[in-house]
Amino acid sequence: MLTKNFSETDTTNNDDPMTYLRQNFQYCQSRLILKNTSTYEINEIIKSLKSKTSHGYDEISDKILKAPFILSPLTYIINKVLSSGIFPDRLKYSEVQPLFKKGEKTKISNYHPISLLPSFSKIIGKIIHKRLNCDLIENNILANEQFGFKEKSTTDMATQALLNNIQLSLDKKRLVGGIFCDLQKAFDCVNHNIPLEKIKYYGITDAAYKLMQSYLHNRYQRTVIKDKNLNKLSSSWGNTKHGVPQGSVLGPLLFLVYINDLPITVSKIAKSVIFADDTSIIITNDKVDLKNTLHLTMIEISNWFRRNILTLNYDKTNFLQFLTKKQNEMQQQVAISNSVITNINSTKFLGLIIDSTLSWKDHVTELTPKLNKACYVIRTLTFFRSPEVLRMVYFSCFHSIMSYGIIFWGNSHHSINIFKIQKRIIRIMTNSNRRDTCHPLFSQLRILLLPSSTYFLYFFLLLLTRNYF
Repeated sequence: MLTKNFSETDTTNNDDPMTYLRQNFQYCQSRLILKNTSTYEINEIIKSLKSKTSHGYDEISDKILKAPFILSPLTYIINKVLSSGIFPDRLKYSEVQPLFKKGEKTKISNYHPISLLPSFSKIIGKIIHKRLNCDLIENNILANEQFGFKEKSTTDMATQALLNNIQLSLDKKRLVGGIFCDLQKAFDCVNHNIPLEKIKYYGITDAAYKLMQSYLHNRYQRTVIKDKNLNKLSSSWGNTKHGVPQGSVLGPLLFLVYINDLPITVSKIAKSVIFADDTSIIITNDKVDLKNTLHLTMIEISNWFRRNILTLNYDKTNFLQFLTKKQNEMQQQVAISNSVITNINSTKFLGLIIDSTLSWKDHVTELTPKLNKACYVIRTLTFFRSPEVLRMVYFSCFHSIMSYGIIFWGNSHHSINIFKIQKRIIRIMTNSNRRDTCHPLFSQLRILLLPSSTYFLYFFLLLLTRNYF
């Protein structure tokens, strides 16, 4: 039986977040030197910024930075930052705007904080990110199990890694289960001292370490909202002692360093797939005691989260056992009643509904009403919009929903239901009879059939994974 006292077998220092890192990683010598930037590099970064009118507290938007005469003085200032290891204090202020998600508008938990940083802070952050990220990649520091915020890494690749671990174990007739963890405000709970200690252990020292320390410490933020008359209201400035700067390009990379030693912590008893803070653990066992392996794994990950001052939400952390059709008929599920994590039959992983038999029935069921709504939108537009406009609406409202994760569920026998909806919307767009054949209509509109999209994206993902691994 699982209990909340997962740390009862932990005999090491309960408070040291570096314990697992020292046990599994060799200390790296100092090596990163922050090279000076150039006007060309800064100009390329400014070009990549979107011409938005939104701005931070300094009221300087990205659009203003497009002016060419600031390149030379900006290059001089940024080179001073890189050489001295001191991040300007006036660029550490951010304004937080709450964005409503869903539910009751009176509950704070139903709002997502959007952080607006000074535009100059974004440029310096991108330059530091480029140098730090290259160093971590060249020295193979970042875990292969982490797929979030990494170049040439996608949610499809993370999903493929998860499903591949499951299917390989099922093919070997092993018992397989997945622990899908939910962290409470992971990015907001990062203790500033822990990632600094970890990057030092990874070899980021001297001026580079000093700059990262200066970047994280003494940061301030305030909340900004608008009243009914659209007047701007703001709170007083408050010092942020926890959390990586959201809205910055450097914040996510620091979080990757923060959580980087988690996969190897459980590697002896389980396999993990992580996308940013979405942590999924796959456990396997040849015998019937999968429950014991589950218990040991929960102890390990709970100890790691506690040491690193992250909170595991047990109410939303679930266990899902994966079964073949034959195992499902024999009812070989592992019962974990009276435990703190819920035993479920399906779960959402990076926007896909994964069920215990990998049939994708639940995912198709969830897609159906969304795609039917898109059909209704297209139907209402057919009377006064051209075919070109309808095609644009199709790709934005229908195809974007249908194509997500299609390489995984597109070959299931349940996908025929989605294909029927796709044929229906094609007939609506061309004002055709419900019994007319659809293949010429797909060619006419230059739209791929669902089966064709599946195979096309499958081979595209195959090329990506070859380059990645």
